[in-house]
Amino acid sequence: MNPFHKQLLVSAALVAGIFVAPLSGKSPVAKPQTLPADIITVDAALDRPVVNANRDESVVVQIKIRPDEIISDRARPPVNLCLVLDNSGSMNGAKIRQAIAAAQEAVNRLGPRDMVSVITYNNSASTLAEAQFAAASNRERIRSALAEVQAGGGTAMYAGLNRGASELRRKQDEGYINRIVLLSDGQANEGPSTVEDFRALASVFAREDIVVSTVGLGNGFNEDVMTTLADAGQGNTYFVENAKDLPRIFGAELGETLRVAATDIEIIIKPKDGVRIKKSLGREAEIGEDFARFRLPQVYGGHDKFALLELDAPVGADGETRDLVDVQVRYVPVNSGTVREQALSVPIRYAAAEEEVHTAANKDVSMDVIENKIVEATIAGIEYSDANQNQVGAANYRQVREEINLTYGYLGDDALASANAKLEQEASVLDRDVYSSRERLANRRFEYQSKYQQPTVVDENGQPLSSGSTN
Repeated sequence: MNPFHKQLLVSAALVAGIFVAPLSGKSPVAKPQTLPADIITVDAALDRPVVNANRDESVVVQIKIRPDEIISDRARPPVNLCLVLDNSGSMNGAKIRQAIAAAQEAVNRLGPRDMVSVITYNNSASTLAEAQFAAASNRERIRSALAEVQAGGGTAMYAGLNRGASELRRKQDEGYINRIVLLSDGQANEGPSTVEDFRALASVFAREDIVVSTVGLGNGFNEDVMTTLADAGQGNTYFVENAKDLPRIFGAELGETLRVAATDIEIIIKPKDGVRIKKSLGREAEIGEDFARFRLPQVYGGHDKFALLELDAPVGADGETRDLVDVQVRYVPVNSGTVREQALSVPIRYAAAEEEVHTAANKDVSMDVIENKIVEATIAGIEYSDANQNQVGAANYRQVREEINLTYGYLGDDALASANAKLEQEASVLDRDVYSSRERLANRRFEYQSKYQQPTVVDENGQPLSSGSTN
């Protein structure tokens, strides 16, 4: 087997990644070793583990967090869940009935060790159920109280979230997984209502380990507010057109919460001499002169998360191999309370032959990079559309398409066909006009889902719902 067909995959050790010197003509590989059992596996790979010798090159390193499945209920920490439900006038009719059914199903999924509270809001916020153990009798009382909720009035979303956080704080320091799930179909019109107001609020919650997930119903809500809340609150965001899908969305969100494998994840990447950090792709990072730091509040059993960092590699000679970056990953496994750490180094090799460079490319990482470059173009496209600069946005989409084909053309037309079609489709939409509300909503959904690798919720037939779906 041609050694350059091998994917460079660097497995993490608990203290340090140890690499054997590569044989001539082979990509660097990790030294086999026996690792202690852990709930988290850390992998690292470059989109191009072999680059052209004697040339300036940019590469992207992917750090992937791979949590084990959570097998039993006893293996998970208890959940401290607050449901914050919009019962303003716009929710009247089928919407409020389906929202109530969704909330009742969420309550049903909790166990007696979990805590649950429910907040409703219209002109102001009200506490329907104070934080309490989700024992069977309490669950029944909450379900009955939910059935009595009526819709009417304004949309005091900010007040509802604040009151929800106050309920979670009752058990905040007792080892619970703290989460707010917000449902709204409208624009915040009572109290603070700007995107920045909600970004600041959710950021405060995040510093308290309170995760915020949002569910936007219909087409009349402010997707920027809902996405910003989930982004700053480090949760999930869902956009649902039909109220009948709410129970399934709530079930998916709570199911994820019940599978938390580790919390307080921190990925620190430190470049070696001659390596320059350019930027993160997708997931945001704190970038200093000699480090990049990604933070993830939680990861869930059986669901991988990753971070991407673009680097300028130093010039190297043909056949030379060197370590590019050191990586540290710190996290707290569920039911542990003790910080654990894994560390590794990521090597790169230089080759004079173009064929060697192309053959060694990691297709999976490259496709993740391409998707996140499309995400960047999509964010820009929304901004250009909002500013009525749709022709500039269309030109930007096409420029990104050209850059992707120039950098990753060696993957082949089949591999790039979907990316090219997506970028040209978006450019064509802006050639015609600015984004419609539906198109804008769809792009915000795509942006968030791709950036944070949030799984898509499916219906009973396995077909994706029209929902954006972690941080």
